[in-house]
Amino acid sequence: MIEAKVGEPAPLFEMDALMPNGEGLDRFGTVDMENIIAEGKWIVLYFYPLDFTFVCPTEIRRFNEIYPKFKELGAEVIAVSTDSLFSHLAWQDQELGVLQHPHASDKAHYVSEAYGVLDDEKGISWRGTFIIAPNGILKHMSINHGEGGRNVEEVLRTLEVFKNEIEGKLVPCGWQPGTDFLKK
Repeated sequence: MIEAKVGEPAPLFEMDALMPNGEGLDRFGTVDMENIIAEGKWIVLYFYPLDFTFVCPTEIRRFNEIYPKFKELGAEVIAVSTDSLFSHLAWQDQELGVLQHPHASDKAHYVSEAYGVLDDEKGISWRGTFIIAPNGILKHMSINHGEGGRNVEEVLRTLEVFKNEIEGKLVPCGWQPGTDFLKK
C-alpha cells in the first residue's frame, strides 16, 4: 500500500461518490483523482469521522459555502468518510443539503489507510486535510485526532500559499491573501 508523504506523489484513487449534480440515486457516481490531476487541477482532499454527527457538518457546510473560492484557485474539493453512499445521501437529504463538491465513500478503508487517517479500532477516519498539486505531488497534510473542527479558511489560505510558491513567489510566515510577498 502506498502511503501519503509530503513532497512525494500522492496516492490517487477512484472513489464512489455523491456528485453535485442530479437528484436522488442519479447523484451516485465516481470521482477519479487521476482525472482531476490530468485536468491540471489542485485537489483538496478532506476526511471526516462520521455522517450524522455534531462537528463534521459544521466543517462540511463551511467547505461547501466557500467552495467557489477553491474552484477559482483551480482546485477540486473532495469530502471522504468511511460511511456508505446511502448514509451520505440520507445525511445530505435530511440535514446538509446537496454539496457543490464530490462526497466520497471509503467503505473498504483503502483511501483512509493510504492517507494515514484510518482509526483501525473504530473503522472510521480521523480529520485529515491534504492538498495535492496539479503535478500529483502532495504539498500539505494535516491530521487531527479528536473532536476539534478544522479552520476551512486556513485550508484555503494554505492552498493559496502553495499556488504562489509554485509560481515562484516567496511567501512569508503569516502571509494573508492580498499582502506582499518577500523580495528575492
